[in-house]
Amino acid sequence: MSGTSSLSFATSEIESEAAKLITQREDLEPSRDLDAFLVQFCEDANMDDFAAFNAADSARLAVDLFAFGMEAALEPLPRRRVRVRDCIGADDRKFPRCLIEAVGPDTPFLVDSAIAAILASGAEIRAVVHPVIHRDDGDISTIQIHTEHLDAGQRRKLKEALEAAFADVSLATADFLAMRQAMKDAAVRVSTTPVAKGRTASDVEEAEEFLNWLVRDHFIFLGARDYRYARGADGSFLAEEPDVVEGSGLGVLRDPHRHVLSRGSEPALLTPQIKAFLDEAPPIIVSKTNMRSLVHRRVYADYIGVKRYDDSGNVIGETRFVGLFTSDAYTRMARDVPLIRSKVEIVKARLEANGADYSARALNNVLETYPRDELFQIEPAELEKIASGVLGLMQRPRTRIFVRRDRFDRFVSMLLYTPRDNYTPELRKRVHTLLAEAFDGRESAFYPSFNDGPLARVHYIVGLTPGHPEPDIDALDIEIRQMAESWEDALARAARLAGTPREDLGQIRFNAAFKEAFTPDQALKDLAAIDAMQKSHEISVRVRDLPGDSVDAACKIYHHDQPLYLSDIVPVLECMGLRVKAETSYPITFRQDDKTVWVHDITLEQPAGSSPLGSQFSECFEAVWNGYTESDGFNSLVVRQGLSWRQAALMRTLCRYRQQTGLDPSEATQIAALANHSGLASSLLKLFDQRLNPDEGGGLDERRNAQKELIADIRKSLNDVASLDEDRVLRRLMHLIRAIQRTNFYQLAPSTGQPYPYISVKIASGEINDLPSPKPFREIFVWSPMVEGVHLRFGPVARGGLRWSDRRDDFRTEVLGLVKAQNVKNAVIVPVGAKGGFYPKNLPENGSREEIRDAGIAAYKTFISALLEISDNLIDGDATHPDRVIAWDGDDPYLVVAADKGTATFSDIANGLSQDHGWWLGDAFASGGSAGYDHKKMGITARGAWEAVKRHFREIGKDIQNEPFTCIGVGDMSGDVFGNGMLLSRHTHLIAAFNHMHIFIDPSPDAEKSYVERIRLFETPRTGWGDYNTKLISKGGGIFERSAKSITLTDEIKAITGLEVDSVTPDELIRALLLSEFELLWFGGIGTYVKAGEETNADVGDKANNALRVNGGELKVSIIGEGANLGVTQKGRIEFARKGGRINTDAIDNSAGVDSSDHEVNIKILLTEAIRQGELPVADRNALLADMTDEVAEHVLRNNYKQTGALSMLEMSAADDLDAYGELMTTLESEGKLARDVEDLPSVETMTALREQGAGLTRPEISVLFAYAKNDLFNGVVEGDAPDQPALQFLLEDYFPSQLRKYDKVRNSHRLKREIIATRIVNRLVNLSGPFFPYQMRDAAAVDISTLAKASETARAVFQIDALMERIEALDNQVPAISQLLMMREIAGTMRQLTGAFIGPVRAGKDLQKIFDTYTSAGKELSGQLDTTLSPFVLERIETRAQAYIEAGAPETLAGDVARLRILATLKETADCAIAEGWPVRPAACVKHALAERLGVDPLRAAARDLGLDGHWERLAQQRVMDAIPGQLASLTAAAMAHATQNGVSPDAIDREAAREVVDDWLNACGGDVDRVAQSAANFEASGTWTLAKLVLVSDGLREFVQNHGKSV
Repeated sequence: MSGTSSLSFATSEIESEAAKLITQREDLEPSRDLDAFLVQFCEDANMDDFAAFNAADSARLAVDLFAFGMEAALEPLPRRRVRVRDCIGADDRKFPRCLIEAVGPDTPFLVDSAIAAILASGAEIRAVVHPVIHRDDGDISTIQIHTEHLDAGQRRKLKEALEAAFADVSLATADFLAMRQAMKDAAVRVSTTPVAKGRTASDVEEAEEFLNWLVRDHFIFLGARDYRYARGADGSFLAEEPDVVEGSGLGVLRDPHRHVLSRGSEPALLTPQIKAFLDEAPPIIVSKTNMRSLVHRRVYADYIGVKRYDDSGNVIGETRFVGLFTSDAYTRMARDVPLIRSKVEIVKARLEANGADYSARALNNVLETYPRDELFQIEPAELEKIASGVLGLMQRPRTRIFVRRDRFDRFVSMLLYTPRDNYTPELRKRVHTLLAEAFDGRESAFYPSFNDGPLARVHYIVGLTPGHPEPDIDALDIEIRQMAESWEDALARAARLAGTPREDLGQIRFNAAFKEAFTPDQALKDLAAIDAMQKSHEISVRVRDLPGDSVDAACKIYHHDQPLYLSDIVPVLECMGLRVKAETSYPITFRQDDKTVWVHDITLEQPAGSSPLGSQFSECFEAVWNGYTESDGFNSLVVRQGLSWRQAALMRTLCRYRQQTGLDPSEATQIAALANHSGLASSLLKLFDQRLNPDEGGGLDERRNAQKELIADIRKSLNDVASLDEDRVLRRLMHLIRAIQRTNFYQLAPSTGQPYPYISVKIASGEINDLPSPKPFREIFVWSPMVEGVHLRFGPVARGGLRWSDRRDDFRTEVLGLVKAQNVKNAVIVPVGAKGGFYPKNLPENGSREEIRDAGIAAYKTFISALLEISDNLIDGDATHPDRVIAWDGDDPYLVVAADKGTATFSDIANGLSQDHGWWLGDAFASGGSAGYDHKKMGITARGAWEAVKRHFREIGKDIQNEPFTCIGVGDMSGDVFGNGMLLSRHTHLIAAFNHMHIFIDPSPDAEKSYVERIRLFETPRTGWGDYNTKLISKGGGIFERSAKSITLTDEIKAITGLEVDSVTPDELIRALLLSEFELLWFGGIGTYVKAGEETNADVGDKANNALRVNGGELKVSIIGEGANLGVTQKGRIEFARKGGRINTDAIDNSAGVDSSDHEVNIKILLTEAIRQGELPVADRNALLADMTDEVAEHVLRNNYKQTGALSMLEMSAADDLDAYGELMTTLESEGKLARDVEDLPSVETMTALREQGAGLTRPEISVLFAYAKNDLFNGVVEGDAPDQPALQFLLEDYFPSQLRKYDKVRNSHRLKREIIATRIVNRLVNLSGPFFPYQMRDAAAVDISTLAKASETARAVFQIDALMERIEALDNQVPAISQLLMMREIAGTMRQLTGAFIGPVRAGKDLQKIFDTYTSAGKELSGQLDTTLSPFVLERIETRAQAYIEAGAPETLAGDVARLRILATLKETADCAIAEGWPVRPAACVKHALAERLGVDPLRAAARDLGLDGHWERLAQQRVMDAIPGQLASLTAAAMAHATQNGVSPDAIDREAAREVVDDWLNACGGDVDRVAQSAANFEASGTWTLAKLVLVSDGLREFVQNHGKSV
């Protein structure tokens, strides 16, 4: 063996190893013989066979074989030696093989005889090599055959078998020439055979030619022997032993015990058959021996008998040759083989003479393909008969048997012909058995044959024993014909009997295996099942009957075109609780349709106690396969309890929801609980039916009553559940079902009339105890085979995006975390927080981006549809429930969504579904679509978060729009938030960033060049950091794959990170970067990367980033901008803020997205109504929407600016306001609106500790309370009449872009008008006054929130607070931020006082517009004359405040205006006095301030405002003193003014000095009470320190004085 498959390529290496071995052996030395041997060995060894060996092993095997061969070669008389041993390689290493080695003189037939012997033993051959040692004194053959490991007994038997085979080889080869000569001699003798006794010259000539033909390499000689036969006086053969001619034995027949014909001894008595042969004319006979050849091939040897004649032509003996026809003898054409050719010619001539109707070509085919051994042995007459019969079968194919008996009665040879389609292995076996039984013989051999004709043929050999019966061949033939009846004919007959005849049966093909396995009746059932298959379905399933006593089950699965993989089928069945015991696949071909259906027959073992399989099993399997349901353990309920697959899917849905809560046992436990308690499972389904099935009938009250008894039964049954876990599963399912408000489970899709391929349930979360906090107002859970998802809403009017989640097992936890943030974001908009998440379950493995996107879109569509199916629609303004939905929750039409990513595309998809459903919101259902405001194109989310970042920097003295700053980011430029964010300043020095694929590091970036490159990436679709132009990266930087094993650090990276090692893993590098010094950490990608030190990674719940995550206290960045959600845990934010870091929350920073979406929704609602009323052409809508983009963005970013500014103000006084926050938390907790632990807010104990430390809440904590207050106050405002006030409608008008102001009518009838106004009122109130003030004022003044809101808006209008704030805000980056914050804080503090002043008239129900007009006019009249009106004390305080602002950097004019605002808070009481007494405002103000100066009220008021107190009640008392002073002073002022009027004093003559005279004149009339009030105030002021007690004492004195001398105003 040589070529590429041999070891020739390794010859030199093996020779080298062999040389090493020889040096270690004493029995060998280098030689040419060895070198040549090794070359042969390598050429002969197959590379694959020797794959287990290395070069040293192969050398060891070769050298050992060579040594063994040399042992034989060096013997004086070389002999064949055989050994069977272990396979030993280099270093004596054993291999799990055996080596069979034979060495000795080289002769023919050694290897094939050895192989035949080994195969006959049953051993497996793994390798064969046969190198020859060429020597001058004769070649030595060496054979090495590898087998599997053999035990000692196997080795012994195999060695004996090989020795026997080699002995025969030696005999045959030793006498080869003698035997060939003997045959030549026999041919010569035959040529002289007398032509007599029926013998023709042709017979003699053919016999001679045949023997000579054999000599010409057509016969392998194994043995030869001569015999003499005795005759009696009458010339007949005597029945006595023939004589073996002594010394005539050659080859294997040297052994007198080797037999040719008989099974006993030989020579044998002449049997009648042998006598008949001897009397026949032909001089030779060809037959089979009873001896199996051990040489060359393991088959029965062929026997050539040549008769010997005396001079008279009488047979006197025989020469018997034993051997094997060569392969050439079998492949020669019959016309070329002597002896056979004559028979063939005889047959042809006879058939032609008989006028047989046949084709010459057909006859040639019959004869040429006839078994060659048979042709050698058969007589022409018998061949003629059989050939004629076969020709007839070819013309009309059918089944027949032809029998030929061995002339020596040792066997029967039979040929079975049957139509090819009839042939099956089973038929072949059955016929053989039948024939053997008929002759009482043995099934010796069979040889099937298939040619191009219509018939299949099997050649049977049945061994006979003496005395065997002689069966009726015709009867056998009939029986075999019946046995071989066409299966198709039987099928047609079965169809007729069944009354379902089919014309297409002739076009349907079943293969042999199918027909062997199934009866035609069973096939008819298969055809019926195939006919019933729906064209849209891939498969159909049918339960198959098994014998009555079988404990197994069986089914058939039908599938078009291709067979199914068993590995796909088995898991589905196993999930149903079934065990697959056997499976066989069969194709059924329908020729007329050119299609194939594959039938999979499966035997199954059912779980104990389950019912027989039926249609529900079939439907479940089909549902799984067709993608209608999942394949998991819930399907076992179909088999165990007889549920339908949809009922099992419902149970799966309910359990999956419970799993998503993170509080329930595993899914396996859920399945076990349902499976082990079938009664309870059935009751739970019944409860679901009673509650939600529209076909059950009855109203809600009737259903509620019907459930009571069932619920009681369920609870009673639960007491019998032994397992605590299973009890928990079943009990919680009961509670869940009771909390479900709606479901689509009973709905039917209009297009199909079938149930929807998804299940959605709407849940009143608050009714379930076992849910993590916070609990939504409502949630919808969706299950389908392709997607699962949940939508959480925290109020009837709620909105938020839908996230494509990658968290299969806890997406609800993810969404719950997001919706908490969303609720904070939504504090600036009308709806409260909502959030949805969906997990696509069937994304293509290794799919392209487009394939994954398409699968995600399909899942998204399913999720959206499932939400819409159970939501109310608005038709002509009225809420309408969906068809076949029982609604326990009343009207609920507000469902608004958006997409978290891929906004425009995904929103368009959602809006398309909304419009397809006829949803009242149309394309306002999902904001951000192509006909809307695309967040990424607007960059609105990033721009909103950038407002927070700019403020953080501005407040530490840096203008990042004009000054460089360093930044690290999470995300890449293709992302919305990261990409837009990194383009918002040309001075961004982005030093590091990372996403899920790459790490970007630019140690010393060129700001402008990197900015331009980032623009390129952002504007190029689907880019990542891998697409960044690395030529622009500064020295030491680069783009690094996160999949890399390690990253080599440059000196520059080491300098950035502080790392000292030379290489790190990608995760280690990212972690080091996060801990490095940068000014800004910008979150624009998915993931949570910062936690608190007290938190574990498990607490965070983002396993993918565990290796990267750092603690907030470890960060060295100055500022964190959370453009993306959940980059930092709340505790991580607090920890970062406590150490001085500047951070808000993700909800505050990235609220612009949701704000933009809310504007879009509300604008679209307005425009839809404008279109409906004919005020706006439909075609103009989208252009109008686009035109308003910039103004919408301005509105949205204004909210971000305001909110972050409010937080900065609140942060300044956080320590002072600690108790106020504590009381706010206590209030919200007591009302069930806040859970501190859920929001990571400080406990009461922690608040105490903070107070002791002099610390306050951090910005992240304030942010949460900020939002909670807004959301809570919104409810109070919207429930009151504030949104209905005409004076506040400007808030609605200003909410919309200016282009919409002309649509007054539709704007004023906007469905969410009141909510819009209420939201704006609350935002304005809390942004300016802080989150706790409204609650303080509510409690102190016993006023409702709506009244408080109206008073606040009145104060803003009267004192033009908005304009003043805008003047301050306009100073951004022009003055130090501290000056702005100080002025804003002054305004905020004063606004609390101003608001309190207007509570009275507002509560009295006075028209707001009139209040606005009255006091605004008074303010304008007075504001320019304050310096000539106020007391020196007050003027000094104004000057002090103004100077503080100026010193902080504020402009002088603005500082003065802000400083004077506090005193303007008294305007209301001044104007009230002026109105009451009919005076102008200025003289009234002069009197009031003169009176305040005289009585010491100015110091009292200042002390009441400035005094810092601890404790809620102390502050409440302080607030009441402050609130009482304006009214008290107004009462006294009115009395003084009335006294002056009575005394004839003209108001026009009163200035500051005249006012003092008026006051003194009136006080003198009041007597000694004046001194007590004035003196006590003066004394306390002189003491230098005011306390609450002093305030109360002076206030009490003032109150008493007012009671005695004041006048009602």
